[in-house]
Amino acid sequence: MDDTTADLFLTMSITFGIFGICYHYLIIRYKERTAIVEKGLPKDFFKGSTNYLPLLLLLAIVSISIGVGLLAGAFLESVAAYPFEGFMLPFAMLLFLGISLLVSYYVLKKLDKNNNV
Repeated sequence: MDDTTADLFLTMSITFGIFGICYHYLIIRYKERTAIVEKGLPKDFFKGSTNYLPLLLLLAIVSISIGVGLLAGAFLESVAAYPFEGFMLPFAMLLFLGISLLVSYYVLKKLDKNNNV
């Protein structure tokens, strides 16, 4: 009996959650379009050209750094002494991930500066 009740509540909460999110999205979209029409702006006012290249560059640099971090972590775990062998892999991954985020920040900053000048 308890399993059936838990399943019922879980199904109901998921259904109401999905319905609530869809309802909220549609209401907000309707209010936004109404505000655009009231201000006299064109319907495609918020639609602009989206540039996904910075995101792709960021994902590429982060993916490469995670791979290098895994490789370096595996190497350091094989070479490390006993007290350090448990955490070298996550340490190297996070270290290279942080380095890659810094590199991608400076690369994107340089690209943005070159495009605006």
